[in-house]
Amino acid sequence: MSCVYEKCRKLFVKTVFLFLFLMMPAFSSVFAEDFSLWGSGTVFKLSPVKDSILLGSSLALNGVNIILDKGDFVKKDDFDGKLYDKNDVNAFDRLIMNPYSKGLDYLGSGFETLALVSPAVLLTTQKDEWLTLGVMYAETLAVAQGVAKVIKLSVTRARPYMYFDGYPQKKVDSGDWCNSFPSGHSTMAFAAAAFTSYTFCSYFPDSKLRLPVIAASYSAAAATACMRLASGNHFLTDVITGALIGSASGFLVPFLHRVNESAATEHFLPELLPSGVSFTVRM
Repeated sequence: MSCVYEKCRKLFVKTVFLFLFLMMPAFSSVFAEDFSLWGSGTVFKLSPVKDSILLGSSLALNGVNIILDKGDFVKKDDFDGKLYDKNDVNAFDRLIMNPYSKGLDYLGSGFETLALVSPAVLLTTQKDEWLTLGVMYAETLAVAQGVAKVIKLSVTRARPYMYFDGYPQKKVDSGDWCNSFPSGHSTMAFAAAAFTSYTFCSYFPDSKLRLPVIAASYSAAAATACMRLASGNHFLTDVITGALIGSASGFLVPFLHRVNESAATEHFLPELLPSGVSFTVRM
């Protein structure tokens, strides 16, 4: 176990350095000369009505989720100590099923954190847009988490590690073992990646750094999803659904704040496909 953990730690450190290397050109790009707390309002603009609705509804949704999660309103299955049968899993999800790995579990959380901090590139290049970006990002994460959580509370699904020996007893005792669908880590990571990619392309439509920023942010999100699969925490449909929810939130929230909606998808166009998410970057 210690050997696996050490390999995971080294892999994560190398990935962090690669992530920073890809983001470095963007960190050193054009800085705003004049600082204004409320921003320029030329690309994205806050709206008292829109933001009140987005923040209010997302906070209310998360509040309801907390009440439901802590109370006895949602029925959760009790584990009887008998491992689940893999033959009961659909053929698609059976393609990738793994026993629990603590090291890979932590590694997945590390990649999620890496994805969540990817919008920092915008804080260095758009100093006069801090409030606008901060509010939009908070709304993005709140919406993504609220939607994912309400589905988790509505769907009872045992995690893949419950089909193998060596499942984590602490997670079983806490009731987390039956919260497999959808993947919360994937939801948040892809929400951050979509937000970073869309807003950066909107601020810098002609920048040569668009592809490196998109690649770096989505690589961190994809690595998060892969680690959630490898650690035995989720099925394929869990991470795919989480990626869809997160990507939709990361795109739609800033899109609603776009000053010129007609040009919002001119350079960065996400599309929802039956097999996943497609992103078109127009040069």
